[in-house]
Amino acid sequence: MSSMQSHRRAAPFRERFQDLCSAEMLVVSVLRLWAEPLREPERQHPHWQDGMTAAGLSNDAAVAFDTLMRIVLAATTRPLDLHRPPCPALGTDEALLLDMVRLAQQGLHGEAGVLMNDWLSLTAVRMAMAPLCVLAAALARAGLTLPDPTKTSHMPGRPVAGHMDGPRPTADRGATLLH
Repeated sequence: MSSMQSHRRAAPFRERFQDLCSAEMLVVSVLRLWAEPLREPERQHPHWQDGMTAAGLSNDAAVAFDTLMRIVLAATTRPLDLHRPPCPALGTDEALLLDMVRLAQQGLHGEAGVLMNDWLSLTAVRMAMAPLCVLAAALARAGLTLPDPTKTSHMPGRPVAGHMDGPRPTADRGATLLH
């Protein structure tokens, strides 16, 4: 079993977009809207920054998010699993970004870097950690703290997820699922 499979099993309720809390929905929506012009550059797209502004985030958060994703786009070691805005499923790398932001909010920067190492080389991880931490702090200042899916369930009636030994990068460097 790959480590991502065990990671995803630790948070089974995070496989659908509708099961995310509002802070998580914001991050995933911004990510999906940020990626749309890359898929269809000839179309007009909503501004991904608008959701951040509506959530009370500073311009620093938008700059940090854009910087982080530009580093990821330029230096990724594999194709990313990012879904289209209307998709009800949660992409593997969307969930990974949520985990990185959550870990950064908890001050667990090393663990966030371990997860980011699934996307990037060590050199690129070092470059990307600063904007990740700025984004995480801006979200926290705005009251948008991401819950730990391994400790609590933010959804009423949802079981608490099982214990995970710690964040692990995925072993699978293969398939891409973009839809």
